[in-house]
Amino acid sequence: MLSKILPWDFIQKYPKSIDPKQFGINAFLIDEPYLERVILDRLPKKELKFSLYSGSDVTRDFIEEHFVNLSFFGGGYPILIMNAETIPSSSLDFLCETDIDWSERVIVLFFTKSGKQFLPFAKNKKVQAIELELPRFWEGAKLWQFCQKARDINLDGTVTRFALENLEHNFESFFWLIDTIKMNFPEGIVNFKVLQELVTKERWDFFELIDLFHRAPKLFFVEILKKEIDYEWMRTLSLFMQSHITKILFPEELRSKGKLSKYDQTVLDMSEKLNRDIMKYYLGFFSELEILSKSSDLFLVNRLRLETLK
Repeated sequence: MLSKILPWDFIQKYPKSIDPKQFGINAFLIDEPYLERVILDRLPKKELKFSLYSGSDVTRDFIEEHFVNLSFFGGGYPILIMNAETIPSSSLDFLCETDIDWSERVIVLFFTKSGKQFLPFAKNKKVQAIELELPRFWEGAKLWQFCQKARDINLDGTVTRFALENLEHNFESFFWLIDTIKMNFPEGIVNFKVLQELVTKERWDFFELIDLFHRAPKLFFVEILKKEIDYEWMRTLSLFMQSHITKILFPEELRSKGKLSKYDQTVLDMSEKLNRDIMKYYLGFFSELEILSKSSDLFLVNRLRLETLK
């Protein structure tokens, strides 16, 4: 069963993304990485100890081991699947058609694109599927309120006007501003003049780092290691880089824009010239870096150092 819903309606209706007491097959279609992270972060991970897998892991043997057979390794642990669009149609069919006791089992699948296999799968009566719709261009104010709620912050009208009047109305820009505020004003009192200076400076710094990243990846990581490790800053950078690389890998939305900025045009040029396999590697790398940053993991520094040795 497939339903479509806007982000702010979703988190009001499903504060934990799924009901921890509702077992079975849950699927999400979310083609926006920042929004996907919000839904992931809200999963009831205290109640359900998920085992994480990629869609490429989900084969017939995988399903038999974890859901059909009562084996030692498949003892009913909740399963979380990322990049579920890479699951073969035959495996999705097998998951739905096989006689599995779902009374105490749960699988959650995150799709980032609607391929040929998604719609038939999502419409199966055994599947609870939700497609997160992206906000329309006139819903910037609602999107801004959603981003604040997702980050558990409530900013005043001055900051709100600044965000709506000076930033692109998208998840990346709004989350970037909120994360910048939380990092630089931890007590919650925002100095608006300082904020304006930070926005100008840090956005420029990030774009300079992007330029360095494409010119010389090793120097990019060396430059980051020169900075005193700030986990919140690293998380913001990781999200920024994931968004940038996603635009390179999937430039369709940029191509549909009426007026392109200089940055947009650069991204389109890169999408045609850069090695996609390398970009996919770095997309995964910065996703891993985001997780390490969020958990303040000391291994983050070693992970960066490893990249300088390649």
